Amino acid sequence: MKEITKYESLRQQVKAYERIFDTVRVVDPVTKKATIYKDDKDISENITCYSRWLDGNECKDCIIIKALNHKKTFVKIQNNADKMFLIFAVPLELNGDIFALELIKDITDILVFETVYQCESHELRNIVQDLNTLIMKDTLTSLYNRRYIDRILPEEIARCDDKNPLSIAMIDVDHFKSINDTYGHNAGDIIIKKLGQILSNSIRNDTDWAARYGGDEFLICLPNTDNKKAYKVLERIRKNVEKINIKIENIKIKVTVSGGLYTLNNNILAPVDLIKYADDKLYNAKEQGRNRIAS
Repeated sequence: MKEITKYESLRQQVKAYERIFDTVRVVDPVTKKATIYKDDKDISENITCYSRWLDGNECKDCIIIKALNHKKTFVKIQNNADKMFLIFAVPLELNGDIFALELIKDITDILVFETVYQCESHELRNIVQDLNTLIMKDTLTSLYNRRYIDRILPEEIARCDDKNPLSIAMIDVDHFKSINDTYGHNAGDIIIKKLGQILSNSIRNDTDWAARYGGDEFLICLPNTDNKKAYKVLERIRKNVEKINIKIENIKIKVTVSGGLYTLNNNILAPVDLIKYADDKLYNAKEQGRNRIAS
């Protein structure tokens, strides 16, 4: 009877959180094994609470232990690959037994940080800036990611007019799937990282920006740049990629890229349409034989 009462009491406490958090689970503080609660059911997991994270290692600063030791709720923000999670650890005591309730929310696309200028210390502002940067950057290349594109590209389009043309390019690695299949994903990652460095070094730091759109595809944004000038930038990138010297097990891998360029002279296009036009140009470059820029 005691076990039934304890279970029902735990269920009542857990149910209130299920509408707010993506994952609600109870963690055994000794074994670190987790039980997920969903839709009035407990789904036992034969895995540790930390196995869901990228490195699979026990957290160095475990908030579950802190919550149980101090008998109060602890909160942390956890980065996992390109996602950000808000995690609460709540101590629970039921019929003499101690539990840790872990509440997890994916906040990647909903989190907004506001700098606190009134703070006397610069430390908090630096943390806020670092977090803002983290959620907008691709972890492999350190370029911007899709979230940055979704946020900033509409602003770039709004500023565009006849006197301030906006050039957008889509670029990807030729035969990238074949390279991955032949030499392994490590070779692919090396190429993607190197391409990211070339893009970063080939554009203006104060106005231009580049982002990893997905896989081996990148978006380059060149504000206040007409088609002719943008084409020169893309050609310079293409030629620099040709010079990449990558060896895997003493085998030299030849790397080339293709690019599609589209220049906008007004602000009437939606971001998705602008990207599609540039992507169509990229397709034309592939059809024409690859290792070229189509505009």
